[in-house]
Amino acid sequence: MNTDASLNIQKQRVERGIVARKDDGGLIGAWADSEDKLGEPAVEEAQDIRQALNIAKQKGWRKVLIQSDCKGIIDKINARKAEDPHIGVILFDILKLRQVFTECSFSFIKREGNFVAHHLAKFAINLMNDFEWQEFFPDWLISLARNDVGASAPAL
Repeated sequence: MNTDASLNIQKQRVERGIVARKDDGGLIGAWADSEDKLGEPAVEEAQDIRQALNIAKQKGWRKVLIQSDCKGIIDKINARKAEDPHIGVILFDILKLRQVFTECSFSFIKREGNFVAHHLAKFAINLMNDFEWQEFFPDWLISLARNDVGASAPAL
Protein backbone atom coordinates (compact mmCIF):
# COMPACT_ATOMS: atom_id res chain seq x y z
CA MET A 1 0.00 0.00 0.00
CA ASN A 2 1.29 3.44 -0.91
CA THR A 3 0.17 6.51 1.00
CA ASP A 4 0.50 10.23 0.50
CA ALA A 5 -0.91 13.32 2.16
CA SER A 6 -0.77 16.79 0.73
CA LEU A 7 -1.53 20.17 2.26
CA ASN A 8 -3.10 22.93 0.25
CA ILE A 9 -2.39 26.07 2.26
CA GLN A 10 -4.36 28.39 -0.06
CA LYS A 11 -7.55 26.34 0.22
CA GLN A 12 -6.82 25.25 3.80
CA ARG A 13 -7.38 21.61 2.89
CA VAL A 14 -5.64 18.34 3.50
CA GLU A 15 -5.75 15.76 0.70
CA ARG A 16 -4.99 12.08 1.06
CA GLY A 17 -4.36 9.24 -1.34
CA ILE A 18 -3.92 5.53 -0.68
CA VAL A 19 -3.41 2.81 -3.24
CA ALA A 20 -3.25 -0.96 -2.67
CA ARG A 21 -1.59 -3.30 -5.13
CA LYS A 22 -0.70 -6.92 -5.59
CA ASP A 23 2.93 -8.01 -5.74
CA ASP A 24 2.87 -7.64 -9.55
CA GLY A 25 1.68 -4.03 -9.30
CA GLY A 26 -1.95 -4.72 -10.24
CA LEU A 27 -4.47 -2.54 -8.47
CA ILE A 28 -6.54 -3.91 -5.60
CA GLY A 29 -8.03 -0.66 -4.34
CA ALA A 30 -7.59 3.10 -4.28
CA TRP A 31 -8.88 5.77 -1.91
CA ALA A 32 -8.92 9.57 -2.09
CA ASP A 33 -10.32 12.03 0.41
CA SER A 34 -9.88 15.54 1.65
CA GLU A 35 -11.00 17.74 4.50
CA ASP A 36 -11.04 21.40 5.35
CA LYS A 37 -8.31 22.06 7.90
CA LEU A 38 -4.84 23.42 8.37
CA GLY A 39 -2.71 20.37 8.92
CA GLU A 40 0.90 19.65 9.72
CA PRO A 41 2.73 17.52 7.14
CA ALA A 42 4.09 14.89 9.55
CA VAL A 43 0.74 14.53 11.31
CA GLU A 44 -1.16 14.12 8.06
CA GLU A 45 1.35 11.62 6.65
CA ALA A 46 1.15 9.55 9.85
CA GLN A 47 -2.66 9.66 9.78
CA ASP A 48 -2.59 8.45 6.17
CA ILE A 49 -0.45 5.46 7.16
CA ARG A 50 -2.80 4.68 10.06
CA GLN A 51 -5.75 4.86 7.65
CA ALA A 52 -4.03 2.46 5.25
CA LEU A 53 -3.52 -0.03 8.08
CA ASN A 54 -7.17 0.30 9.11
CA ILE A 55 -8.25 -0.40 5.52
CA ALA A 56 -6.00 -3.46 5.36
CA LYS A 57 -7.38 -4.69 8.69
CA GLN A 58 -10.98 -4.21 7.51
CA LYS A 59 -10.22 -6.13 4.33
CA GLY A 60 -8.75 -8.99 6.34
CA TRP A 61 -5.36 -8.77 4.66
CA ARG A 62 -2.65 -10.59 6.61
CA LYS A 63 0.49 -9.32 4.88
CA VAL A 64 1.07 -5.65 4.14
CA LEU A 65 3.91 -3.43 3.05
CA ILE A 66 3.29 0.26 3.61
CA GLN A 67 5.31 2.68 1.51
CA SER A 68 5.43 6.43 2.09
CA ASP A 69 7.57 9.28 0.81
CA CYS A 70 7.74 10.70 4.35
CA LYS A 71 11.08 9.32 5.54
CA GLY A 72 10.84 10.86 9.02
CA ILE A 73 7.61 9.03 9.82
CA ILE A 74 8.80 5.73 8.34
CA ASP A 75 12.01 5.97 10.40
CA LYS A 76 10.02 6.56 13.61
CA ILE A 77 7.72 3.62 12.89
CA ASN A 78 10.63 1.29 12.12
CA ALA A 79 12.44 2.43 15.27
CA ARG A 80 9.19 1.71 17.15
CA LYS A 81 9.33 5.11 18.80
CA ALA A 82 6.06 6.83 19.65
CA GLU A 83 7.43 9.56 21.93
CA ASP A 84 6.96 12.42 19.46
CA PRO A 85 4.80 15.09 21.16
CA HIS A 86 2.94 15.99 17.94
CA ILE A 87 2.25 12.53 16.54
CA GLY A 88 2.89 10.15 19.43
CA VAL A 89 -0.72 8.96 19.66
CA ILE A 90 -0.88 8.27 15.93
CA LEU A 91 2.46 6.42 16.01
CA PHE A 92 1.25 4.39 18.99
CA ASP A 93 -1.87 3.43 17.01
CA ILE A 94 0.27 2.40 14.04
CA LEU A 95 2.53 0.25 16.23
CA LYS A 96 -0.52 -1.46 17.76
CA LEU A 97 -2.19 -1.97 14.37
CA ARG A 98 0.93 -3.59 12.91
CA GLN A 99 0.48 -6.44 15.41
CA VAL A 100 -2.80 -7.45 13.71
CA PHE A 101 -0.91 -8.68 10.64
CA THR A 102 1.23 -11.77 10.20
CA GLU A 103 3.63 -9.59 8.20
CA CYS A 104 3.68 -5.82 8.31
CA SER A 105 6.58 -3.67 7.15
CA PHE A 106 7.14 -0.03 6.36
CA SER A 107 9.51 1.47 3.84
CA PHE A 108 10.44 4.86 2.50
CA ILE A 109 9.91 5.40 -1.19
CA LYS A 110 10.90 8.44 -3.20
CA ARG A 111 8.14 10.61 -4.64
CA GLU A 112 8.80 9.17 -8.12
CA GLY A 113 7.83 5.70 -6.85
CA ASN A 114 4.83 7.00 -4.92
CA PHE A 115 3.25 8.77 -7.86
CA VAL A 116 -0.16 7.05 -7.81
CA ALA A 117 -0.82 7.87 -4.13
CA HIS A 118 0.48 11.40 -4.70
CA HIS A 119 -1.79 11.86 -7.71
CA LEU A 120 -4.78 10.54 -5.74
CA ALA A 121 -4.06 13.07 -3.00
CA LYS A 122 -3.97 15.87 -5.58
CA PHE A 123 -7.16 14.50 -7.17
CA ALA A 124 -8.87 14.84 -3.78
CA ILE A 125 -8.45 18.64 -3.61
CA ASN A 126 -11.93 19.37 -4.91
CA LEU A 127 -13.76 16.31 -3.59
CA MET A 128 -16.87 16.81 -1.52
CA ASN A 129 -17.04 13.08 -0.66
CA ASP A 130 -14.49 10.33 -0.24
CA PHE A 131 -13.73 8.27 -3.34
CA GLU A 132 -13.04 4.55 -3.29
CA TRP A 133 -12.30 2.25 -6.20
CA GLN A 134 -12.26 -1.53 -6.01
CA GLU A 135 -12.49 -4.06 -8.82
CA PHE A 136 -13.12 -1.37 -11.46
CA PHE A 137 -10.70 1.50 -11.91
CA PRO A 138 -10.74 4.54 -14.19
CA ASP A 139 -8.35 4.41 -17.14
CA TRP A 140 -6.24 7.31 -15.78
CA LEU A 141 -5.66 5.40 -12.54
CA ILE A 142 -4.71 2.19 -14.34
CA SER A 143 -2.29 4.15 -16.51
CA LEU A 144 -0.66 5.80 -13.48
CA ALA A 145 -0.32 2.43 -11.75
CA ARG A 146 1.37 0.91 -14.80
CA ASN A 147 3.91 3.73 -14.80
CA ASP A 148 4.63 3.13 -11.11
CA VAL A 149 5.33 -0.60 -11.49
CA GLY A 150 8.96 -1.36 -10.75
CA ALA A 151 9.47 1.78 -8.71
CA SER A 152 8.81 0.13 -5.34
CA ALA A 153 11.30 0.04 -2.52
CA PRO A 154 12.37 -3.09 -0.65
CA ALA A 155 10.98 -3.61 2.85
CA LEU A 156 13.33 -2.69 5.66
